[in-house]
Amino acid sequence: MHPSEANALLPLALVVDDDATIRMIATQTLKQHGFRILEASDGEQALAIVERNQPDLILLDVIMPGINGYETCRRLRELDAGRHVPVLMLTGLDDLESINHAYEAGATDFAAKPINWAVLGHRVRYMLRAAEAFKGLVESQALLSSTQRIARLGSWSWEVVTERGQWSEEAFRILGYDPGSVPASVQNYLARVHPEESGQAREAIRELLSGKQMVEITHRITVPGGEERHVKLHGEVRCDDQGRPMHAYGTIQDVTESKQVEERIRHLAYFDGLTELPNRHFFIENVAKSLHHAKRHGRVLGVLSMDLDQFKRINDTLGHTIGDKLLQAVAGRLRDGIRAQDTLALTDGDAPLGLARLGGDEFCILLTEISQFHDAARVARRILESLAEPFKLDDNELFVTTSIGISLFPSDGDTPEALIKNADAAMYYAKSQGRNNYQFYGKTMNSRALEKLAMESQLRKAIERSEFELHFQPKLDLRSGRISGAEALIRWRHPELGMVPPIDFIPLAEESGLIVPIGEWVLRAACDQNKRWQARGLPPIHVAVNISSPHFRHSGLLPMVARTLHETGLRPDCVEVEVTESMLMDDMETTLATLHKLKDMGLRLAIDDFGTGYSSLSYLKRFPLDALKVDRSFVKDTPGAADDAAITSAIIAMAHSLKLEVVAEGVETEAQLDFLKARGCEYVQGYLISRPLAAEDFITLLTNEGERPVAKPLRASR
Repeated sequence: MHPSEANALLPLALVVDDDATIRMIATQTLKQHGFRILEASDGEQALAIVERNQPDLILLDVIMPGINGYETCRRLRELDAGRHVPVLMLTGLDDLESINHAYEAGATDFAAKPINWAVLGHRVRYMLRAAEAFKGLVESQALLSSTQRIARLGSWSWEVVTERGQWSEEAFRILGYDPGSVPASVQNYLARVHPEESGQAREAIRELLSGKQMVEITHRITVPGGEERHVKLHGEVRCDDQGRPMHAYGTIQDVTESKQVEERIRHLAYFDGLTELPNRHFFIENVAKSLHHAKRHGRVLGVLSMDLDQFKRINDTLGHTIGDKLLQAVAGRLRDGIRAQDTLALTDGDAPLGLARLGGDEFCILLTEISQFHDAARVARRILESLAEPFKLDDNELFVTTSIGISLFPSDGDTPEALIKNADAAMYYAKSQGRNNYQFYGKTMNSRALEKLAMESQLRKAIERSEFELHFQPKLDLRSGRISGAEALIRWRHPELGMVPPIDFIPLAEESGLIVPIGEWVLRAACDQNKRWQARGLPPIHVAVNISSPHFRHSGLLPMVARTLHETGLRPDCVEVEVTESMLMDDMETTLATLHKLKDMGLRLAIDDFGTGYSSLSYLKRFPLDALKVDRSFVKDTPGAADDAAITSAIIAMAHSLKLEVVAEGVETEAQLDFLKARGCEYVQGYLISRPLAAEDFITLLTNEGERPVAKPLRASR
């Protein structure tokens, strides 16, 4: 077969994004997975391409100039060529409303930025296979519908132009009209639709009469006397030779009884009859779904198992009636006390889906919105507090305590059964410890929880005890081959634990609010040290300082920076402030104003860990930046990994197009260094150059720099 013919057999993907960088990375990724590629920079261009080329797959951005991704997807579904093509929407918006909006617009799947490019090809390949399967299913359902149409209970037809029509007697009966008592019009049909579903029904009929080939919708109607019924409306349209819709016809079926039976069976199968909470079966399914999500996204998930201390004594003393009322009251307090941000943000009626009664006096809680194990401890403490108040039942005042066990994914199991079993084991251990307390599964987790509480207390005293110190990671200028700067990295020299790395205390500092005073100390210490280096005759260099998101949003940031520069006497251009992509994109207008004020002071500005966030070219160009730091995750496997090499090259090219200097982090090999040099990267830092050094060791490095091997100067590439 000729190569051009073989290429024509490859699936065709259309990448739609106003960000040229995203298009370039997506194109390179998909080509490596066997796709031909077309590109569009806006929705109108994409729609025109779809009509001409009929792609097999579409990657569609949401936020674009002109018509946005939602509107593009809706209009795409109205085209014959785009009706069934799988669409993967890509966006930095990850709230539930945006996700629902995407699917309502007709998206096949939704992916929030940052995109995991390494798995994108596999994901779209799966979508392609699913689309083929769906196409076969649609064809089978069309054949089945044709053979079963005469079995519908009521029939109807409407003339498209006049909306006048005919109903069978059964159709009149289902809608609560005497046969022939009213015209069989669209308006008389809509008059019976339940107010809450009127918009949905109107839209379905409008689409049908506008020429949509088939409509099927299930909704409620209200008949005289107030009775509600569930009906299924199935409709098709007949067009003339010019393709204009002329006649709509179909069937209507009363499915009230089957709906009621279906709902009753579902409720019996999934909900506890006494408390109306989800039962064990529902809870296990819920945990399984959440585990799947947690495994895919690297999230922590917790299961709390609890029962009431000495509940059997209450049952035996006061009777099962009081015992049942107590269980209902406890369920009510748990329902009111568990916050949506702790559990699934979904409910069924009044019952949170993260809360369940597994039987007897045993309750379980699924925690999905936690980041570390001590978040689960906070929920457990709230539960203990909520049950501390007495319960007043009939003439009885009851005081109840509970024992709580906590298991976590991934440390304590990776199946629903394992997590529930281990949470139960921890709960029985809590009982053995005197009841009315909570315990983590395993001694290690309990000791870590205590360590965390102790560390938070010690962290508050670390500044006043001068336990923090700075180390400096040298930054090599590839153009001159000399050290031109350093990144200030905080270390905590704990009197008992020794040197504590930032990963072990910075998250705790952010959570406790201590990150602001710690950030202020880092900036002052870095400026003061740089000034002392210059006083000893060393050449001026710029020292980079990371600013955390809570500190960046703090109202006192700008006055603190100005005060620090004034009091240390350091030139502003010797300080580089590093912020992350996510910080830039959060409340952009406020962020933009803050960055401009920092720039007006004379400071350098850089984006740290670039490539791990969700910024885009159209937004980056608005910020007054000087440099962009390529995240070490992309440099690590370069140049051997083609994907990382392509992404790193693209980032460098994009930065240069914005007139930004590039700093590559995590450089550890000569091969990485040569690769970065060849692509015009200005600065590198990493273990190949030097590990982070104490201040005195950094002086030695700068003093002896002329005697040490340095990189060959890099010719200007732009």
